[in-house]
Amino acid sequence: MKNILLSIIGIGRNQSGKGYIKTKYKFENGQIYETAFFGSALYRYLSTEKNIDRWYIFGTEKSSWSEIIDTIDDDYKNNLEELYYKVCDEEKSGISKDILNEWQEKLSNYIPGIELINIDPLDYKFYVEFLIRNLPDDELYIILDITHGYRFMPFILSFSLMYIKNFKKIVDLDIYYGALEMKGDEAPVIKIDFINELFRLSTSYELYKHSGYFPEILKNLGIQNTENTYFQIEMNGRPQKELKEIITKLNKIEEIYKRVCAENIKRELQPLLEKEFLEDRMVERAKYFFEKNQYLKSLILIYEAITICMLKKLGVNKIPDIPNRKEFLRGKIPKILKEEWMQNTFKTLEMVRNSAVHGNIINYSLYQHIKDKEKFSELFKSSLIFYEKLKK
Repeated sequence: MKNILLSIIGIGRNQSGKGYIKTKYKFENGQIYETAFFGSALYRYLSTEKNIDRWYIFGTEKSSWSEIIDTIDDDYKNNLEELYYKVCDEEKSGISKDILNEWQEKLSNYIPGIELINIDPLDYKFYVEFLIRNLPDDELYIILDITHGYRFMPFILSFSLMYIKNFKKIVDLDIYYGALEMKGDEAPVIKIDFINELFRLSTSYELYKHSGYFPEILKNLGIQNTENTYFQIEMNGRPQKELKEIITKLNKIEEIYKRVCAENIKRELQPLLEKEFLEDRMVERAKYFFEKNQYLKSLILIYEAITICMLKKLGVNKIPDIPNRKEFLRGKIPKILKEEWMQNTFKTLEMVRNSAVHGNIINYSLYQHIKDKEKFSELFKSSLIFYEKLKK
């Protein structure tokens, strides 16, 4: 796993007019680091526990780049003294690209993986595009420092990470803030774990909302080991005991911000527990996937449910023993479906199902159902009405 630290550096204003105020920052383990730039304290603190593979620092041409020197041990600061004063001087009017690159190169001798990124703070797309290009493809532990810089910059960086999580393997995210305004003898360092929890809940619920895959969101709600339950449901099984356990655990969730999520999941899982017959569960899952825009799944499930129901109408007791249900039903449909609209609905449904599954579009009327979402929606809703009528 790669450990990536993201910091923002601004201008600051101390008594002398420029730069941040020298502050003692106290971490949760009692360690204290005195520095003007909080990122330096955070880097030194994190480095006592883990190797920081990359440290990206975003700032503007007038940011207090010189303050990064506090990251280096006092014994080595003299080695950078001449360049340090040159950086200090250039910051006043705007640091040049060459000096910033030279400063980065010198700092990297003592801080491996450091990169100083001069940005236009109003170029909002830069943050996300930079991270997409530069974050490694390994599993990533991201540490976000939101202490300095323009106030809107940490928000853009945070939302950028939420988007990037879809394409990079961000396994964990921690957010730190050096709370200068809460300063007593020292300024407390706040690790904002709750944001990380919301980040996990948000991304895993998005996955569930659009795909139906629930193990990840359930894990983030404290309900473990549900992968096999999901697999059984996908395979049209009925893991009744497991579903009862999940719903019982969802009912025990008390925090409001988690409960609203739990209630939505429970409402969608409950019909799978309550429906006794396979065809009824198939219909519930067809509706479930239709609402999640997974139209092929919904089409296959509603067709199979109707087919099972028709076989039962014929008095077939051992449906699994029939090798080809479509051939078995051929010629018997008028006997089961007395009304013409039902025959037409089933015929259209079957042909659309075959065309969608096999990619074989037979005629123009079927093409409309596959090309036009509204036409397919009409067919799907008509099929649900047909199913309920058939069940009676």
